[in-house]
Amino acid sequence: MNKKIIAVALATSFAAPLAMADVTLYGFLSAGLESVKADGASASTSLSSRTRVSDYNSRIGFKGSEDLGNGLQSIWQVESSLKNFEQGGTNDKGESATFATRNTFVGLTSNSFGTVQMGLYDSVYKRLTTTAVGTNVMADTTADTNVSNGVVTRGDARLKNSVHYTSPTWNGLQGGVSWGADEARTSGTNAQRVSVAGSYTNGGLIVALGYDHQGDTTNTITSATSGEKIAQNVAGAKTNYTKLAAAYKFAFGTYLGAQFEHASYGQASATSMTQNDWTVAVAQDIGAGSVKLSYNKLGNLNNPTYGSPSDYSAKQWVLGGTYNLSKRTQLLAYYTKLTNGNLQNADFGQDALYTTAYNSSTSTAASLATHTTLTAFGAGLKVAF
Repeated sequence: MNKKIIAVALATSFAAPLAMADVTLYGFLSAGLESVKADGASASTSLSSRTRVSDYNSRIGFKGSEDLGNGLQSIWQVESSLKNFEQGGTNDKGESATFATRNTFVGLTSNSFGTVQMGLYDSVYKRLTTTAVGTNVMADTTADTNVSNGVVTRGDARLKNSVHYTSPTWNGLQGGVSWGADEARTSGTNAQRVSVAGSYTNGGLIVALGYDHQGDTTNTITSATSGEKIAQNVAGAKTNYTKLAAAYKFAFGTYLGAQFEHASYGQASATSMTQNDWTVAVAQDIGAGSVKLSYNKLGNLNNPTYGSPSDYSAKQWVLGGTYNLSKRTQLLAYYTKLTNGNLQNADFGQDALYTTAYNSSTSTAASLATHTTLTAFGAGLKVAF
């Protein structure tokens, strides 16, 4: 109630028509003290051990709704990143915290017909198969595994210029579809993105299946010394992801989860590259605390332009724990180790490492070289509001 009063007061001070809106202010600030390093093939490709203060994906949002009658509501949300607040707003990559960079949308919702949203929003592939299942055990920290250039769940995305439909839940079943327009398309190509996903929940059990398709794209390995796959618009080359995920939470606080994802990366003039990734995760609640462990594996890249399939593999261990001091304040700690194959350069999900960080004299940050082993451990505090 206090959050709503504050939000309404803020709205009133800027625009009188917003004074009666049902607005909720929400978000969290989270940061930690951590030690990180990256061991490369040579001193020039390594990052020496260092201590840093890192933001853990902090955010602020405003959301609201209006009752339109007959069970129908209009809904809206504006969510912004507060990451990098510990550095004054700009991280090592050169990214700044800006307005409405996270899930921001307008839509309609009904208990009978479901929810339609338009704007910048997570695909149903991500929401139903990753977020809802919970295999990303230390989400929003440096040990977060959910990122496109990480080890697993590479098909998860927040879609720009997108429309989403999510059904109501019927006897534990829920489904949805997402469409992202390619507003920058060139003649003869259309890299629009379509995701479909469904889930089934029954007590402590959740099972989810999703499919994500992006048209007219290609993924090309640029050289024998780089594992980075660069997306380009090429007619007829497709990028597809399929994911199966499941978890069970026992009444005595034990969580078991797993996910398997298959990726197919189209190439302009060669057979598509394919690659699998998977996760197994376990957690145990102990009073107000929880201990968490996951193993994440990026498999061989079949049909690469350079090197052998195993050169593009990677693996990551995550061990962490949380302790709730209250409903809104949480202590957290973690350790993670990520090992790359000879030509792979996967990085941490949040607060990635760079051999050369962005600064006033550097236009871009220098990513870590391939075949690097990254380690990080830290402890922090998260306060929600």
